Formats: sequence, structure tokens, C-alpha cells
Amino acid sequence: MAALRSEASVGTLVPDRYLAQLCQHLSREVTATYSGREGRAEFGFGQCKLQTGRRALMLVVEAEDENSLARVQHIVSSYLKRSMWREKPTINWIRKSD
Repeated sequence: MAALRSEASVGTLVPDRYLAQLCQHLSREVTATYSGREGRAEFGFGQCKLQTGRRALMLVVEAEDENSLARVQHIVSSYLKRSMWREKPTINWIRKSD
């Protein structure tokens, strides 16, 4: 189980579209799947779980160490910002503890 976790909620009127786009883009590099309102991307050093809300895309990143957590956050943020370029999203990662 991952020792570190952070979350972000990105506001958008079309979270389903961005969930699909993000998972499709990530699947070119890592194992990424989505179905309905949920998705998951598996990196060798961490993972990202995605879920759509009414007006937001929720992201949960988990990793074993600080560097890996920051790396997954950076990759997911970069891909999402490219997908959402028209909306210019703000992605603020918030550290969570179990």
C-alpha cells in the first residue's frame, strides 16, 4: 500500500470528457483504464485514481515516497493541462493522510 497520498479537484463543466481524454493520453505511456465515471493510471512508482463529479474531476495520487508522489503529480498535471488548455485549469494538490 502507498505511504503518501495527495488529492486535487479540478472544476469543469465536462468532467467525463476530460476523464476519458486524460486516460487515453496516459495509456500511451502507462497502464491506464477508465469506465463510466472512474479511471486509473498505474505508474511503476505510483498511481492516480480519477473520478468525475457533477462539475469537477477528482484526482487521487498515491506513491511510496516524496519524489515518486511529486513525479506522478507532475505527469498527471501536465497531461491534464494539455487536455484542458481552453479552460486553463488550476490544479492544487492537497496532501492527505490515512
